[in-house]
Amino acid sequence: MQISPPAIEVLIKAFEGCKLEAYRCPRGICTIGYGHTTAAGAPAVQMGMKITQQQADDILSRDLHQFEDAVTRLVHQPLTQHQFDVLVDFTYNAGVSAFSGSTLLKKINTAKFDDVPAELMKWVHVNGKVTPGLVRRRNAEVAWWNEKKQVQDDARSTPDAVVERTMATSKQGNAALLTAGIGGLGAAKEVVQQAQDAADTANQLVGLLSNTNFLIMSAVVGLAAAIWYWRKRHMEKYGV
Repeated sequence: MQISPPAIEVLIKAFEGCKLEAYRCPRGICTIGYGHTTAAGAPAVQMGMKITQQQADDILSRDLHQFEDAVTRLVHQPLTQHQFDVLVDFTYNAGVSAFSGSTLLKKINTAKFDDVPAELMKWVHVNGKVTPGLVRRRNAEVAWWNEKKQVQDDARSTPDAVVERTMATSKQGNAALLTAGIGGLGAAKEVVQQAQDAADTANQLVGLLSNTNFLIMSAVVGLAAAIWYWRKRHMEKYGV
């Protein structure tokens, strides 16, 4: 297996950073590029050394191969891609010798995968003191390790916050429909009444237009229809 490109960006590059001029890490070791040290192989790092961005990327690519090989060699249980990513990042950060003699590796090789997050969080000290940068890195590794399980848990649960709303469940929409219905019934009553009283079509039309109740009911129906339409457009755009 190989560490995934997203893990390289999120776990390694994000936490190592890239420095094109040699510096001393918190442990006092000469470092360059994405956390490359002489212990990882060529090139040997000395203070005053400078490299290009392309050289930093090439060195990281070469270094990762040996840590991928180390994880493959030391771990005797099948791993998901995310689990492999985390172990390569951890080994890149802590070193092969640290990983090979760790309780973390023992837990993995006895298939106690649920114990891994707690074991990872033990590796946050430099010279006996908790380092905030390592705490953040271990937390990121734990989150990456648990990602598959989290996705499965989310798939089994029904999210309460995501509820599809429609006009059928909208109080405003239903109120508009009810208002329109009442107004429509009122207007219809007026129509029937006028139709019964009118002698012909011309008299019927004149009577309706001059009837105050009919005009009021017509206005109510129009307003309710406008409210319903606005509410429908708002829900289509915003979902609420």
